[in-house]
Amino acid sequence: MGANPRLKPKDTLVHLREESVKRLSASERLVERSFNQARLVASLGAGLILVGFLLVAQMRGQATYSGSLERQSDQNLAIIIQQLTAENNVLRTEVVRLQMRLLEAGQATEDRTQLLSEAARELNSVSMMAGLEPATGPGIVVRITDPERVLLPQDFVRVVHELRGGGAEAIAVNGLRVTANSGFSGASGRIELDGTTLARDYEVIALGDQGSLAQSLELPGGLKTTLATFPGVTVEVAGADELDVPAAKSGGYSVGVPVEDE
Repeated sequence: MGANPRLKPKDTLVHLREESVKRLSASERLVERSFNQARLVASLGAGLILVGFLLVAQMRGQATYSGSLERQSDQNLAIIIQQLTAENNVLRTEVVRLQMRLLEAGQATEDRTQLLSEAARELNSVSMMAGLEPATGPGIVVRITDPERVLLPQDFVRVVHELRGGGAEAIAVNGLRVTANSGFSGASGRIELDGTTLARDYEVIALGDQGSLAQSLELPGGLKTTLATFPGVTVEVAGADELDVPAAKSGGYSVGVPVEDE
C-alpha cells in the first residue's frame, strides 16, 4: 500500500511562500478593485453634485436673465408708449388745426355764397326795376278805354306815378315796359310811349301787392274817379295772381358813360 510521501522542510517553506504571495496578490487586487469602485462612486457623486450645481446655477441665471429681459421690455414699452402718446398728441393737434381750417374755409365759402346770393338778388331786383329783365308775379290790370281820344300823355304819367306810389315793382302799358327813362308823348289824341303809338284801348299791368295798387287808383276822389269824368273814358281795375311784364327795349347811352368804382 502506498502512502503520500512527506514533504521535506525546504519544500514546505517554498509552498507556504507561494501561497502567501498568491493570497497577497489576490488581496491587493481586491483592494485595488475596491479602491477603483470607491473612486468611481466618488467621481460619479462629484459629477452628480457638479451637474446639480450647474443646473441650479443655470436655472438661477435664466431666472435672473428673464427678470432682466422683463424689466428691459417694460422700460422699452414705456418708452414706446411715451413716443406713441407724443405722436398721437401731435396728430390730434394737426387734426384739430385742419378741422379749424376746414371750418374757416367753409365759413368763408358760406359767406361768399351768401354775399353772391345777396348780390344776385340785388342785381335781379335792380334789373327788374330798370326793366332789363322780364318780370312775373301778382298784381293788377287797369283797362282804360278812350274812344273819343280825350286823354293826354300827362294822364298816363299820373297813372304810372300813382301805381309806383302804391308799390308797383314793374309796369307795362300795352305790352311796353315802363322804365325810369320812359316818356309819354303825343298830340291830337295820339298817345306814344317811347316813340311807339298806343292803341285806344289801353291795358296797364302793374306787379305788386294787389290791395295797395288797387287802392292807389280807387281812393275816393282819386285818379280812377277823375279819369271817369272824361267823355267816353272807362277805367276797370282787376287783380290777378300771375301777370307777365316784358323787358324793356335795349338802349344805350349816347352821351353819358357809367362811372366805374376805383
